[in-house]
Amino acid sequence: MNARVFWVSFSISIFITGISKGEDYRRLEVFASYEQLSPRLYGERKTGTFTFVHRPFQNFTYSISLSGFSRKEGNAILASIGIYKDWTDRLYTYTALSHGTNSLYLPKFRFDEEVYLKFGKSKNVVPTVGFSYIKYYDVHKDNIISIGLIYYGAGWNITYKHSINRSDPGNVGSSSNLISIGIGREKSSWTYIDFSYGKQAYLATHITLPTEVRQNSLRIGLNHRRWIANSLGIVLNVDYFKLEKGYEKYGFGCGLFKEF
Repeated sequence: MNARVFWVSFSISIFITGISKGEDYRRLEVFASYEQLSPRLYGERKTGTFTFVHRPFQNFTYSISLSGFSRKEGNAILASIGIYKDWTDRLYTYTALSHGTNSLYLPKFRFDEEVYLKFGKSKNVVPTVGFSYIKYYDVHKDNIISIGLIYYGAGWNITYKHSINRSDPGNVGSSSNLISIGIGREKSSWTYIDFSYGKQAYLATHITLPTEVRQNSLRIGLNHRRWIANSLGIVLNVDYFKLEKGYEKYGFGCGLFKEF
């Protein structure tokens, strides 16, 4: 259950925080991905995403994205909006809302809120605290609380995040950890390596006697963003995911972005 959209908000935040400083920044991005699951009875997955990012003034950035999914379980669409707001020179927040069409794997509604506080002389040590609420089209709901820490170095950054999830019905608890390392600089390239692990837990209600399900999961992702001109670039992604007593997933994605 939790792996459906658990990491979406973090992926969005990476791409927004990578934008250039200054006012009136715009970016259009198109991205497509393909995933093959093993055993093959789980089928394959295809996704296409269109994203628009706009910073109308220095302390405010928003993004709008629309994704189309093709899966064995059926086709669906996910619409999302994210907002970054600098409240002071040391405090900023990220807010996101998402809505998916009726499906087994997308949320009917998702809300994310994350608070970032900058410490240090260079403001490069950033603890975070976040909350997510996810309502699916069946009876399931997730409430997620996360704490983390980001450190920005010269041409690199590292993030650690610990998330605790409470799934209803059943009040089933689980947790996960994320480590992300980014290397690069603006107008050249950014490369992010993500490593996440933990448990997925929920109450299976589609059977006669509802049963608690607990499965270990592991995800490793590599994201590369490269400028091939001053305002034009490519995005490449490879992804591996393993669900205990479930399936393995191998993914590849590519895209283009244009800045204005």
